[in-house]
Amino acid sequence: MAFQSLTYLAGDSDGRIHVKHSKRAIGGLEVLVRVSHSGVCGTDVHDRTSGCGLGHEGVGIVEKIGDCVTAVNVGTRVGWGWQFASCGHCRECVSGYRQYCPKSCGQKYGELEQGAFGDYVIKHQDFVYPIPEKIQSKYAGPLQCAGITVYEALDVAGAKPSDRIGIVGLGGLGHLAVQYARAWGCDPVVFSMNSAKKEDAYKLGAKEFHIMPSSIEGTLNVSEGVNVLLLCGGALPDLRLIMPTLARRATIVPLIIQGQPLVIPYMPFMLPGHRIIASTEASRSNHIAALTFAARHGIRPWIEEFPMSAAGLTKALDALKGGKIRYRAVLSIDTCSDLP
Repeated sequence: MAFQSLTYLAGDSDGRIHVKHSKRAIGGLEVLVRVSHSGVCGTDVHDRTSGCGLGHEGVGIVEKIGDCVTAVNVGTRVGWGWQFASCGHCRECVSGYRQYCPKSCGQKYGELEQGAFGDYVIKHQDFVYPIPEKIQSKYAGPLQCAGITVYEALDVAGAKPSDRIGIVGLGGLGHLAVQYARAWGCDPVVFSMNSAKKEDAYKLGAKEFHIMPSSIEGTLNVSEGVNVLLLCGGALPDLRLIMPTLARRATIVPLIIQGQPLVIPYMPFMLPGHRIIASTEASRSNHIAALTFAARHGIRPWIEEFPMSAAGLTKALDALKGGKIRYRAVLSIDTCSDLP
């Protein structure tokens, strides 16, 4: 059994980022990947004080494979997302929805001593995904989490070409949702609290841009009802403001990770026949499809690059928490690194 030394970045209890080291065996169904890039996600901000290895939007080259690996070869460029394990035999796993496995694991929930902000990672072959040749590694990172999340949401919502897709929040998720929806053949309708993002919204492919009212007395005047509504911002919106913009029998898909309750205006929700669908991560088939779709349609995150170092990650996390990133931060070994 081969062992590999791993160097990675992790936060301590007060949020300071440090370089840490560990050693881990490479199992028969696992692969060793040398990291080149990793996107920075809001989950990394949440997990900053947990002590775990940070980073789950990684991209790199497979350098070693376990004896039983058949899915990828040495030299394959792969990416990986938040989830790194599931039980493999429950109803969700065997039906293709392993992201809902009761034993699903990701980032701080299991593997604490490695992360995509590092020199190497060791992953099960079923949780790495070949990167299409057309997608540069620096753009591929954010697609492993934000990209697959919005693709999965459009799929489970049953979005059809010519549908109008409402996107609340033009940030890391939202700016990719606009691109995926446009390539899907839909009309993206952006709702934002920030008027400065209007020009970006149209450059990304939005059909309409609307400023969210600051109070319930305000109104939103859309040209036509929205068929699918993706909640992509940093906090849940007041649905009383959004309901009048929806077409009949619309689908609402919350994508925001936070602990506040979702308050639903009951009669405005019931009478038009709306529905709410939970969606998180993506099935393996949709993860692969999201990357293929992005390559085919030229979907790319708008990124800001930082060095793969403690200082670089600190700067990126602080900027992300402060709402200053447009629209995804990416750490790169190619610039400057604390890592070997």
